[in-house]
Amino acid sequence: MSHLVEWDAWSVRWDAQQAGYLPDREQQFALMLTVVERIVGSPGRFVDLACGPGAISARAIARFPEAEVIGVDLDPFLLEMARQTVAGARFAAADLREPGWDAVLGEGPVDAVCSATALHYLAPTELAEVAQVLARRIRPGGIFLNADTMLLGPTEVPRLDAIAVQLRDEIWSASHASGIEDWQGWWTAAGEEPAFADLLAQRAQLVINRPKSREITLTDTLESFRKAGFTEVAVLGQVADKHLFAAIR
Repeated sequence: MSHLVEWDAWSVRWDAQQAGYLPDREQQFALMLTVVERIVGSPGRFVDLACGPGAISARAIARFPEAEVIGVDLDPFLLEMARQTVAGARFAAADLREPGWDAVLGEGPVDAVCSATALHYLAPTELAEVAQVLARRIRPGGIFLNADTMLLGPTEVPRLDAIAVQLRDEIWSASHASGIEDWQGWWTAAGEEPAFADLLAQRAQLVINRPKSREITLTDTLESFRKAGFTEVAVLGQVADKHLFAAIR
């Protein structure tokens, strides 16, 4: 199937629609990797968590060519896109909500774990469990970074939370009004590509977005990583309720 599909073009199209939700996406990626470098130097083992089509993996390989880069995701379609477009990384299927998912990382600790616009799919309790796993797998002095939506807290700071959500929605609306393809549009187009039928059928059998009791808040994230044993946790950047979160093990 791969020879029938212009995977690189689909990857570029993915990056473009993602930038509609995170306009400073490339700057966020660059900042994440700069922080990794300043904390651990050149990482020996680097994990792109909930990697999708491997956007962070590709940039990590370019920045740290000697690193072992491992991408982990549940989605078989996006994993295949990653394998077809990102050379030099290993991509593995795992469900972060299931016990033992980290077996796909292989033996030994990792130096850095990065994620972007994905972990908000988890429930707060699931995020706490992922933090516990990462605390076991990241070496002392290693780092976790996540650029994602984290609500300010509809019960703790209801007015500020509501304003942040409005600002985020306005950013997205402005992006899409300018002609940038949205998430649904991208997936609709992918569904019209006959060569993707088998992978999309596999994807449809997975429960990727389970119902949650509530959305993850910034407080959930801070507390989860503190309780897991990370020595320093903080927000390095924020626009509305989009945060760049960092935790040093």
